[in-house]
Amino acid sequence: MPRSTQPAATEWSDEVELAVATFGNRTRNEIIRHLLEHGPEPRGEIVANVEASEASVAKHLVLLEDAGIVSADVEPGRRHGRAPRYSVNPDRIRVLLEAHLQYLTAPNQ
Repeated sequence: MPRSTQPAATEWSDEVELAVATFGNRTRNEIIRHLLEHGPEPRGEIVANVEASEASVAKHLVLLEDAGIVSADVEPGRRHGRAPRYSVNPDRIRVLLEAHLQYLTAPNQ
């Protein structure tokens, strides 16, 4: 079995790491696309429109929120009994994708 290695390049920044981890997952991409098309929605609507279980969508929303790509209209500590509506931050997507593109197209600079 091949060994997984970490890149030694200093250009592999935290933003590049986050871009690869985030956009390399089909479910996260589908959640982002759905929210961009349909605007702020609660998790239940996302689950109904994305090919993933509720537990999977919940996990991915947490990761997307931690990355700053998705935000909710209710703070994490105040969500008990509430259904936050999630929306996408397109500017954050651009920053991460630009960092990844820069890493790929401008090696050793």
